Amino acid sequence: MVHVKKVEIFGFKSFGFKNTIVDFEPGLVSISGPNGSGKSNILDAITFALGENRPKVMRAPNLRGLMHDVEGAARRGPKMARTSVHFDNLDRKIPVDSDIVTITREMNDKGDNIYYLNKKKVIRSKILDLMEIANAGLNQINNVQQGTVTRISEMTSEEKRIVIEDLIGLSAFDEKKKEAEKQLTDADHKLEIAMAKMGEVKKRIDELEEERNKKLRYDILERELNRYRAISAASSLKSIQSEKVSKDKTLNSLNSEIKHLEEERASIRKDASEIRAQKTKFMDEVNAYNKSKSEIETKLSMHRQKFDEADSLIKTSTNRLTEIDTNLPSHKIDLDNLQIQKSFSESQISYFKTEINNIRETEKSFDEKTKNLRIQKTEAMKKQSQVITQKRDVDQKIQRLTDKITATKLAVGEFESASTNGKEKLSSNQEKFNSLVNSLDTLEQQKIKLERIIENHKHSISEINLRIKKFTDDKKRSEHDIHELSELIDASSKGANKYETKIKFAKGIMHEDYSISKLKHSTQDLGIEGLVYEILSWDKKYERASLAVCSNWIKAVVVKDFESLISLAEFVTDKKLPKLKIIPLESIPQVKIECPKQTGVLGILSDYVKCENKFSSLKNFLFGNVVLVESRNIAINLSKSGFKTITLSGEYFEAKTTSVVIDNNSKISKLTKIINMSDSVEGLQQMISALRLTVTKKKNRAKKLDLLVNNYEKRLSLSEVGMNTTSNSLSELKSRISQISNNKKSFETRINQLTRTQERISRELTNRKSHLESLESQIKLVRDNYAEPQMDRIANEIKLVNEQILEQDKKLEPIQNDLKKKERHLAELMAHDTKITGERKNLRHTVSSMDQEKYHLEVDIRRLTKEKETTETELVTLRDDEQKLISTSGTSVEQMTEFDNSLESLNSKERDSTKEITLRERNTDALNRDLTDLRQKESKITSLLATFGFDISIEVFDVESTITSLESEQNRIKNSLNAGAPLQYVEISNGYKSSSSKKNMLEKERNTIVAFIESVEKDKRQTFLDAFDTVDTQVKDAFSKMTGGSAWLELENEDDIFNSGLNYLIQFPGKPKRESTSISGGEKTLAATVFVLALQKLNPSPFYMFDEVDAHLDAPNAEKLSNIIKERSEGSQFIMVSLKDSVVEKARLIYGVFPKHGVSHVIKYKDKRLLSSLET
Repeated sequence: MVHVKKVEIFGFKSFGFKNTIVDFEPGLVSISGPNGSGKSNILDAITFALGENRPKVMRAPNLRGLMHDVEGAARRGPKMARTSVHFDNLDRKIPVDSDIVTITREMNDKGDNIYYLNKKKVIRSKILDLMEIANAGLNQINNVQQGTVTRISEMTSEEKRIVIEDLIGLSAFDEKKKEAEKQLTDADHKLEIAMAKMGEVKKRIDELEEERNKKLRYDILERELNRYRAISAASSLKSIQSEKVSKDKTLNSLNSEIKHLEEERASIRKDASEIRAQKTKFMDEVNAYNKSKSEIETKLSMHRQKFDEADSLIKTSTNRLTEIDTNLPSHKIDLDNLQIQKSFSESQISYFKTEINNIRETEKSFDEKTKNLRIQKTEAMKKQSQVITQKRDVDQKIQRLTDKITATKLAVGEFESASTNGKEKLSSNQEKFNSLVNSLDTLEQQKIKLERIIENHKHSISEINLRIKKFTDDKKRSEHDIHELSELIDASSKGANKYETKIKFAKGIMHEDYSISKLKHSTQDLGIEGLVYEILSWDKKYERASLAVCSNWIKAVVVKDFESLISLAEFVTDKKLPKLKIIPLESIPQVKIECPKQTGVLGILSDYVKCENKFSSLKNFLFGNVVLVESRNIAINLSKSGFKTITLSGEYFEAKTTSVVIDNNSKISKLTKIINMSDSVEGLQQMISALRLTVTKKKNRAKKLDLLVNNYEKRLSLSEVGMNTTSNSLSELKSRISQISNNKKSFETRINQLTRTQERISRELTNRKSHLESLESQIKLVRDNYAEPQMDRIANEIKLVNEQILEQDKKLEPIQNDLKKKERHLAELMAHDTKITGERKNLRHTVSSMDQEKYHLEVDIRRLTKEKETTETELVTLRDDEQKLISTSGTSVEQMTEFDNSLESLNSKERDSTKEITLRERNTDALNRDLTDLRQKESKITSLLATFGFDISIEVFDVESTITSLESEQNRIKNSLNAGAPLQYVEISNGYKSSSSKKNMLEKERNTIVAFIESVEKDKRQTFLDAFDTVDTQVKDAFSKMTGGSAWLELENEDDIFNSGLNYLIQFPGKPKRESTSISGGEKTLAATVFVLALQKLNPSPFYMFDEVDAHLDAPNAEKLSNIIKERSEGSQFIMVSLKDSVVEKARLIYGVFPKHGVSHVIKYKDKRLLSSLET
């Protein structure tokens, strides 16, 4: 079978940077060790290797927190955590072809993870899939960690159901159902679409059927209308032909009238032409006169125009001349000013040009001197070049020496730098060493302080625990007292309430018992000896007989003498008590009869009654005259004989059988006793109230004690937290002291190494410096042997020339600056001069133009004045000629009027004739158009008849009403007519048939999906019920073995399993059944452990890991749990972390874990008994 064979741990949690190997075997393996030793980290290492990524599961804040955090000299290489789990895979349950399957997980200090399967890199999902196939994947059932049992014990009923569902994989059913429901939704959607389409198609078919019928009706109407229209057209054709004949006659008549009117109009036109000729002749004569008049009017217009133009020009010229006379003097003054500026500007320009020429001459002399100096420099440099060529060989030699010096200097620099760095490192390490020494001293002091703080915390915790214990004991005593007092109060209250009711009843009826009870308080004062039933007594056998005889006197008060009787009677009267019977002892007569000697007679009844001697007379008074017999017959016979008789059964016969008293089951009333208890009951009620106050005080005291305990527990928690924090700090401080001590040793070694290195560098530096001095002396010797005066002379000469050139440049620079400045000023003056020249030229042109314009204006004014006067004279002459013509033109108007009247008369006659002709021509045109239209209509109707298949010989009748009704019907149909309806009806009907087949197929598909969903639901329910039965059976079996009690599972709602919870009912021996969440803490742990063991049977794993699941169990239950786990481990593997001896005793293999220097160490122990049993 698959099981964990070996685990390798490196750098994981408390396991240091050294490979730790833990071997495992099938069966029960125990891991034990002190708290904080790291025993649970072995299980966490397995969990980590198998791909767990939730830090909380492995009790870490994050994945990087799983890495070993205690540094030391043992670590080599990069910081990392690595765990490997080796599985025995002989049965190939893990689908890898290897007897041993090794899964390794590495995590670096950055939190990156790498997984290996048999040393080959793989992804995490592959590891998870392989473990899942082998049913060895980690979950909360086969990896039961610290706190898991507690969480399971607090699970709600619904959470218990969900745990079972997850273990048996009901989610797969849900996924199938979800996928099927999705398919069902799609199928429903498709079916809805198909149904909707079919509905639309069916609706469309109905619409198309109606439209098809309309189209067929429309076609029938069209044929009928064509026939009726042909009949109507034939009727219209006949009407048109008759109308055409009538119009032809009217047209011929109109044509003859037009011809006659045209002849009359021609005669009128001839007369009008003759009159116009006479008028024309007369008009020629009149035209000569009109021509003269026209010429005069033309001349008048022309001269008037010339006069107006001359007058306008004179005014314009006069205005312009005034303007010129105003502006011309100012322009002449400006011209004079410009002339003065021009003269000054020209003098300035002349001066600056002279100065500039002088400066340029000076600059030229400097340039010649500079040129000569540059020639001297060139010659000196030629000489220097020749000397340089000679010096090249010497320079090469010097260069070689210089290169050596440079290399030596570099080496010296390097050694000096190394020496400086070494000194700095040495100084730095020395400072760090000193700092570590100081830190070590400080930490040692802190260590002492922390140890003192821990001692103080321990002392405080011890003291607080003592106080908590004291207060807890006080609280328990108070609670015990409260419990007892509460029980006493309850019992007292019940009794008091019961007797209080009876007392109230007894007092209410005011019986003689009430009187007796009141007298009981003063028996001695009143001389009361007692009550009859208190003084007398008898055996049980004679009780019925005795009570039957003295029933009237049984509650009578017995006093000593008659005086006591009187005193008592007065007291009863004063107190107004009910009736009371009183018997004075001294006044009782002596009554005693002789017992008849007869069979069945037992004796006198007084002989069977017991009392003190002093009350014998009372006994005889009540019972001395009554004979006790065995049977009723004997009693009757003796009664007839004069005896009072009584049977044992309580049948009392008076003498002579005058009366009979039968007492079957009478008892002495206890009302007196109850009434006497009233004072006690009132006192009891007061005592109950006092007890309740006491209980309240004790409860308040218990609450105060509870608060004190809580406060001290908080202080204890704070002290424990403080002590743990201080202990952790001390542990960290110790590790830090150890680390600093190691660092101190490292620094000492490092300082010694640096010192030796520094000495070696110093020796090497001295050698290099001496070699450098030797090379420098060789260079000096070579340079001394080479004569350099010539080079120096040439260099000095070049230097002198350069200095002279620089001096010339310095002297020339202010001259050049002055030249530039004056040239710039000259340019500005010349620009200003140019500007003045332009303005002067423009002003001269303006003045000259004004002078010329003034002259021309004066000439034009004189000329225009002369023309104006001439024109005015001619205008006067022409107006006189015009007046003469007007006076001679009056006689021609009358003759012209006559001609015009004659022409007007003739023209009027002509217009009338033309109007008549035009009217008749319009009528003729209208008739011609009508005839044309009639002919066209005739032609169209003939063609229409031919189209309809008829001719003019068709029978005609009135069809207009029929056509109107048919057209009305056709128009109604036409508005909604679909010409393609018949064809569309056929096509869509065929499509509807195929859609119906598709709908049937979709319905079948949907029904299949629904059946599948129902089967999934059924399988899911059955799977859950099978799992439920398995868990229920396992719970019953395990719980019975562990406790001898009963435990079982119940479904809250069997009709709705998956929306209801799962009740886990527990019944310990001698206790009622309870829900698992309603029992005590230890019982919860036990029940939850049983539930976990039962759940493991649902999905058996080849190995299980338990982390201190028995921590909260007492020794007997832990022993029983270990027996069950031992039994379960046969054929499986249980790796269990436990501190219980019962587990360790039954383990095949035992590991112990202990801490040392912050690192967990593992030791192995095998029981020799197991080894010997294995060998046998």
